[in-house]
Amino acid sequence: MRWFADRSLERMRSLLMAIRSRDFSMRFPVEGLRGKERELAEEMNGVVVDFHNELLHQERLYGRYEAMLNTIGTALIMADNEGKVLWMNKTGVESLCGFRITSLDMLAAVNSELPQSLRNLTPGQTRLLGLNVGGRETRLKISMVKHRVEGEDTLLYSIEDVHLLVEQNEIEAQRKLVSVLTHEIMNSLSPIISLSNTLCEENLGLDDDVQMAVRAINRRSRGLLTFVENYRRLSRVATPKPEWTYVRDLFEGIMSLYPDISYNIEEPELQLRIDRHQVEQVLINLIKNAVEACGENPEILISATSDHPGHIFLISVRDNGSGISPDAIDNIFVPFFTTKNGGSGIGLSLSRQIISMHGGSIKVASEPGSTTFTIMLPLIYRL
Repeated sequence: MRWFADRSLERMRSLLMAIRSRDFSMRFPVEGLRGKERELAEEMNGVVVDFHNELLHQERLYGRYEAMLNTIGTALIMADNEGKVLWMNKTGVESLCGFRITSLDMLAAVNSELPQSLRNLTPGQTRLLGLNVGGRETRLKISMVKHRVEGEDTLLYSIEDVHLLVEQNEIEAQRKLVSVLTHEIMNSLSPIISLSNTLCEENLGLDDDVQMAVRAINRRSRGLLTFVENYRRLSRVATPKPEWTYVRDLFEGIMSLYPDISYNIEEPELQLRIDRHQVEQVLINLIKNAVEACGENPEILISATSDHPGHIFLISVRDNGSGISPDAIDNIFVPFFTTKNGGSGIGLSLSRQIISMHGGSIKVASEPGSTTFTIMLPLIYRL
């Protein structure tokens, strides 16, 4: 009996060591064993198999959860109270630093204010930050939740770029406002124009001053009608009809229209999912503006490149004009804002709306002697 107990204790010790080291290949031989000793060995082998199966189950669950977290478009970072990063999802890696960070302080590479902004969050709080990231102004929605595991706090931060969403909502609000205003104005203008036309065309014996006033009303009404028609263009942009388009084909027509400017087109064989005619319209408008801004001795460069990690295709139009003043640049995409004599102020608004409907955005950076408009389009890979 002592011999059986010693053998059993030795097997139990081996079982515990195998579980601790996660060596689930260990099996106790049952050949030649009988009775209680065989039953005990088989039970121990069953325990090893159960532990192994449970571990595989947990690993599969972890893999599924991580895959799910890696598919969402929000950056997620898990850290402790000291700011040590325990885990981050794929979006966090690709959209923030481009590499896995080990501390929240490393987010200073994205923006110097971001680490402290995250540390200042209280559990459940959400904040909207306006930051300069990679030379472009953007808006980040940050939030944090805290949970306690085995007596230690774990903080889960979410960082979402909502600049495009805010911009799209702004464009949609402008479109709805334009639609309502133009409807009301058109209803009021039509009878005014009709009556003033009648008064101008028919000889009703009106005094010269009255006749002059009627003509002025007619002229100003028609001018306002033209203005409203331009307004209506903003609310009638056709929905894009995207097709797979080679980069070389997109710029082929542009180069034939503007052969005297410089081009730097990378990856001409890359395919984009766009409405070619609409994007061409945007490029022509930007180039036309650049030519007008330069005056004599224009130096205009069109560049196109892809940011594969960020899944973005970038097109930039750079000129050597006098630049845009800081006061004007904040309103450059506002409908009917213009810095040109005789300009309608809708070209850039239409351009932004078209690019936004493609799921992208358009930015401007300017200083004396140089202005660059950059179009950012989502880079979708054809399977």
